[in-house]
Amino acid sequence: MATETPPVNHTSHWFPDSTTPSLSAFVEQTTNFVQAGTSPATYHEQIVMTTVIAIFGIWSTFGNLVTILAIALHRGMRTKCNLFILSLALSDLISGVVASPLWLYRRTWGFYNWGWGDFLCKLYWGADETTSYCTALHIASFAVLRLIGVKWPLRFEAIKRRTVVILNSILWLTALTFGGFVYTYFYEVAEKGGQDVSSCWPMCSIRISNNGVSQLRIYYTFSSTTFLLLPMFILFVSSVLLVKELYFQKIVKSENRRKKERHAAYQLALISTSFLIGYVPMTSYMLWTTRSTKKQSFGCGFDYWFNVGAYFALRFSECLNPVMYNLASTKMRESSKNVVTTLLTCGKVKKKLRITSKSQERSKSQGSKDHLTVPMNDVTDSFNTRHNGTPKK
Repeated sequence: MATETPPVNHTSHWFPDSTTPSLSAFVEQTTNFVQAGTSPATYHEQIVMTTVIAIFGIWSTFGNLVTILAIALHRGMRTKCNLFILSLALSDLISGVVASPLWLYRRTWGFYNWGWGDFLCKLYWGADETTSYCTALHIASFAVLRLIGVKWPLRFEAIKRRTVVILNSILWLTALTFGGFVYTYFYEVAEKGGQDVSSCWPMCSIRISNNGVSQLRIYYTFSSTTFLLLPMFILFVSSVLLVKELYFQKIVKSENRRKKERHAAYQLALISTSFLIGYVPMTSYMLWTTRSTKKQSFGCGFDYWFNVGAYFALRFSECLNPVMYNLASTKMRESSKNVVTTLLTCGKVKKKLRITSKSQERSKSQGSKDHLTVPMNDVTDSFNTRHNGTPKK
């Protein structure tokens, strides 16, 4: 007589003594699982990491979402420079919503036992690299745009907003191709170990089979040079030329134009500082972890906490960006304040938002098309000074 096969209890790994787990039992078993050694960090260290990432995630999501709405909902805020800021905020928003939770799981509970499948592993790396390259490309382009606005104001005015939108789309497509699609090929879910460079990596890391680490080194040398180091170099050169134009060129300018130019330099300096805070540590870590053969002598703890510190700096810079945008622009602060008020009052101040937008459009029609718009007499004086040595009366 055949015996009936008992039903499989899928919770037996977590709750071996109970077929109907309670909430308290789930919490207890989860705590035991974390304390059993799911990552090089201790249980309390993982709790601290989770708290920090949660704070950064909420801050970054709210701040960048407000920035996007402040620009998108107010027609007067859709200037050429603000379109770059909107695209930057979108990149930071995707990074905070998609990449941050996956990084946290990868570095804590999923370090030795990644249980979320190969797709989410590749999604993490694709989203993280795409947003990193997108941010770097946008920062470099923004710096060049600011330099053009100060040094060649007529050429800046000739640039159409549609051109900026097309440029932003090209930057996103480039980052998605070289940072997203290509990088997913190099990563997989597999056990790591041994004495090579992968000895301290979590399961969701660089593919070690079929010479994956060596292939990634070659590609990362190309991609990091092109999409991270080169934008940093462009940012540095543009900043130097901008400072030279503002403080060392003997050109007669009105006080109003000088004020606008200094505002442009101030805004660029704030955004650039935030960018460097986030991406210099992470780039340094990637160069270390893919090339160092002395991890055993340093201990895996060094590699682990190096990555944690670099990632915290990256997330902190994404939280700083919305603050920098508002510090550098009075109009941005006003629009952001209106958006926050609208969200808190469930849309009861929409009329006020429309009034603000119309006032901004009215000021725009009177000559301030962008932050760097200057009177024509200032441009003429600048041209005459460059060619004749003295401004034309």
